Amino acid sequence: MAKKSATLVMNELMFDKQSKGERVVNLGFGEAGLPVLPSLTKIAAEHLPQNSYPYVQGGAQVRKSISGYFRRRGIASDSELCLTAPGSKAIIYALLLAIQGDLILSRPSWTSYGMQAQLMGKKVVWVDTPEVAGGIPDPSLLQQAIDTDRAEGGNPRILLITNPDNPSGTVSPADALSKLATIAKNNDLTIISDEIYRDLAYDQKQYVSIAELAPERTIVTTGMSKSLALGGWRVGAATFPKNDLGQRLYDSVVGSASEIWSGMAIFLEPVAEYAFAEPQDVRQRVAQSRILHQKVSHAIYEIFEAAGAKVREPNGAFYMYPTFRNTEIAERFGVTDDRQLSSLLLAEKGIATLPGRAFGDKPERMGLRVVTSMVYGTNDEERETTLHSQDPVNEPSVRQALDHVREVLL
Repeated sequence: MAKKSATLVMNELMFDKQSKGERVVNLGFGEAGLPVLPSLTKIAAEHLPQNSYPYVQGGAQVRKSISGYFRRRGIASDSELCLTAPGSKAIIYALLLAIQGDLILSRPSWTSYGMQAQLMGKKVVWVDTPEVAGGIPDPSLLQQAIDTDRAEGGNPRILLITNPDNPSGTVSPADALSKLATIAKNNDLTIISDEIYRDLAYDQKQYVSIAELAPERTIVTTGMSKSLALGGWRVGAATFPKNDLGQRLYDSVVGSASEIWSGMAIFLEPVAEYAFAEPQDVRQRVAQSRILHQKVSHAIYEIFEAAGAKVREPNGAFYMYPTFRNTEIAERFGVTDDRQLSSLLLAEKGIATLPGRAFGDKPERMGLRVVTSMVYGTNDEERETTLHSQDPVNEPSVRQALDHVREVLL
């Protein structure tokens, strides 16, 4: 039986504490923390009267826009093999239904991947991440994990990666992805590349998608929840390879969609069409958001590093993943696992985080998923000011959060 997602539980807990007037620095819920771009609000309002059922896969124009989005990023994409959905989560679930076999995940990984596999009775093959980045299994460990699973009667067939990664806020380098692509080809793995944070990679010029390296076996998913802060609007998209595998999986996902969610909200199709076409105001908003996330993430990273945590420097999105095993903080707080540490920080120190076990990690590593994007302000006016600030880390809401975290950890 599935439990409510740990990330959503954290969000609801924040709402509850705020309603009681309690002050908590929210480093727990993975939301982009920014207002809606005005042009998107206008388009949505103009199309609200539309109330007919949509095409399950999305209309021709929005799929053309999605295809162009992917092609501009060097990913081969045909609009006839693109689709929309109410969030990329739904697409990933339908893909896991469509592809037979065990799921290979990096440890740690975003919470929903493993739980979705569990819901459909799939085995998860966990592989630790390399030092260079989270979101991918360590290439030096992957083949052994595949061989072990097969020796135990398993059928490893799906490799699901996140780039940039949630929970670590890191971007996978091209050489690591190349090694994964080779292993996937040698073992006939189908790759799902969740690239919903792609446009928030701090160095866009260096970004490489595994779909460029293994185009014949990679499905790429994305959405508008992160780069455009539209989590509650539920706009997801994907592109499939133009071959027999891609067509078969596409047809299966559309078939599942027709029985589960019918289609994305039809009045949001024009929003998606506009946003994925990337006019000037969209490009500017994404670029501004990227810079903001980078500056604030780096400021929080410096605090965790100074506190003695083992933590990769973030280079994408608005996350980081410090671990506290054998640290002075763990000793000072008297904790021995991630849940104890996360609970103590929330209950006694006023800092909300998520324990690493929610992401499939080992509790004794004392990992915490830290979100850096929920400290930009308490209302849209403050968040907009922070977004446009030349020095966002010294905006009042951000500074107060940084000072509080520094006081607790240092």
